[in-house]
Amino acid sequence: MASVHKLPVGPWRAIIETAFYANSVRKTNMAELYRLATKQPDVVTTSEPMYKPEIYGLPKNARVLVSNDGKVVGRTAKARRLVREMGKDRDMYQGLLREAVYELNRREALWLEGIVGLHPDFMLKAHLLSPVTDAKNMLDWGFNFTPWMEPWISEYKKSRVIDEPDILVLADPEWRHPDFPDGLVIIDETENCIAILGMRYFGERKKGTLTLAWTAGVRHNMVACHGGIKTIGNNPPVAVFGLSGSGKSSITNSLDHEGTLKKSEKVTVIHDDAFLIDLDNNISVALEPSLFDKTDAVRYRDPQIKYFFTAQNVAVTQEPDGKKRLVAYDVRNRNGRCIKSRDMFNHANACERPGYVIWLQKDPSLPPICRVKDPGLAVSMGASLCTMRAKGVENVPPEELKKLVIEPFANPFRVHPLVRDCQQFMKLFKMGTECYIMNTYAFGTPGRLQDIPKELSLKIVTELIRGNIQWRDWRSFMGLQIPKNGKELFGSDFDRKYKPPKDEEYLEYLRDRMQDRITFLSNKRDIDHDMDSAFIDPLVEARSVIDKILHPI
Repeated sequence: MASVHKLPVGPWRAIIETAFYANSVRKTNMAELYRLATKQPDVVTTSEPMYKPEIYGLPKNARVLVSNDGKVVGRTAKARRLVREMGKDRDMYQGLLREAVYELNRREALWLEGIVGLHPDFMLKAHLLSPVTDAKNMLDWGFNFTPWMEPWISEYKKSRVIDEPDILVLADPEWRHPDFPDGLVIIDETENCIAILGMRYFGERKKGTLTLAWTAGVRHNMVACHGGIKTIGNNPPVAVFGLSGSGKSSITNSLDHEGTLKKSEKVTVIHDDAFLIDLDNNISVALEPSLFDKTDAVRYRDPQIKYFFTAQNVAVTQEPDGKKRLVAYDVRNRNGRCIKSRDMFNHANACERPGYVIWLQKDPSLPPICRVKDPGLAVSMGASLCTMRAKGVENVPPEELKKLVIEPFANPFRVHPLVRDCQQFMKLFKMGTECYIMNTYAFGTPGRLQDIPKELSLKIVTELIRGNIQWRDWRSFMGLQIPKNGKELFGSDFDRKYKPPKDEEYLEYLRDRMQDRITFLSNKRDIDHDMDSAFIDPLVEARSVIDKILHPI
């Protein structure tokens, strides 16, 4: 999906695009960025060989570089400002942006071109502008997406043309302003441009770029997906949606589901973080060629390190022979990260639309697996997806990490109206995609929780795609079904641990969680004017049923 040249029609894109053409800016490439990054004062050049550096035009002896950010090692959502929501503050933010560009253009800066999207159905050109002192983040952006070089240039030129301007990303981590101690992100999604100011964390650049790509896709009848998607054998693709820490990557990237898959059930991973579903052309497209993964489970001298391109916010130690090795396990700080190759497993850049969508929810009122019968309720449960923040992934106070939160469709990076996502997912479900809910946390009421191990979640996915789960209606939650052969498939204690009880304490808790969802979506409708009653009504109907159970006339 090649983009087309369009003149800027608004001030935000005009300000950001003009910054690229200043005398202080020059175009760069991956080789120069690697050289600059190895000289960057805050970067560590390890002894770990980089995976296939020649792909990017780097020296064959290139090494994994480590950059560490300081206090903030996660995303800062409170720094984000959407142009469409600025109202009377619009002139103030424009002034801040013009001043930020002025200060950036007085320093030496670099311009890196890249491509978002790995299939001719969706390839959008992107541009990153940053000061030369931020070479490591620019290098990582090139690894995470696709730099403007062969063979990707030829693939881009053959891709489908779309009436969208290129993505523009301006990032200056050295920007400071007393009114914005946490930094500032200005997003104009209508013109595909973003300014990321005063923020070192690489994830802001990655997710900012994805945000614009997702939004462009939605404008062209696609579904924006913050999730993982893969195929298992000859079955329809499985898509799982969840925030970091929900099991999204663990489920997507598992090749054998803890030994429950047969060799004939070959897994092909498309991606574990970001993709688009093209509803017109029945295709799901990965947006990134590599994986931006946590390193909290990476052992010392772990074999998977051989697939690393780069790392961030991880420790390094020096062995007696002088070699500098990565020390992961989040010993230095939470949310250590790497960018690594999908060559770790069998992978592809695209597949057809998913046959199964699974909402990964950390909601103790729900059992490990439910089937959603109605497309409307499927959308409602996705729009009110309950979860918990992963430790260290976001720059939030510790007390916030303990709270259950609702993150619609597990996509905190959405900038287009929520109702648009609801409409797109409704189309997907009406086309025949089945919807399921998996609770990957624990089941029960506070003080009486049964943990749900990762091994069980993976086995559930195995039996789901095999069609072995038999379903019965869940009387307490109208529209959902639960397994009736759980003991046979998942062990003799499955029902004892996870069968929804009928006692009043649990039913009151289940009703409260339903009400949490209804309240959240109603506020989106009444306060934010960003929701339609049609996507709330299925939950209201389900709550009315449990009300009758609790309080029969």
